[in-house]
Amino acid sequence: MATNKNLLPSVIKQLSKELKNLNDSPAEGINVVVNDDDFSSIFADIKGPVGTPYENGIFRMKLILSSDFPQSPPKGYFVTKIFHPNIATNGEICVNTLKKDWNPSLGLRHVLTVI
Repeated sequence: MATNKNLLPSVIKQLSKELKNLNDSPAEGINVVVNDDDFSSIFADIKGPVGTPYENGIFRMKLILSSDFPQSPPKGYFVTKIFHPNIATNGEICVNTLKKDWNPSLGLRHVLTVI
């Protein structure tokens, strides 16, 4: 089981600040669920956008942060089964933001809103 011990203190401080910001000012349609003992796995429940085939659905996503986050991007997965061109059959999110276009200055809010 991963714990916050696997993350650098500077990463924990940054994540705490970002998660507080997401909690105080949530992104529309996104509810972030955090285990305070393990910031390396972050869950988000995302409401399907109005006017899309996903409307009225709630989709659970999981972000897994590596020990060198934010230097490397989080791995993203949909826990809820979903058919989408950017989602592999195993739920892995395949978008450039989490691959070649990753920038350490991008925050969790950006990741959650572009997926």
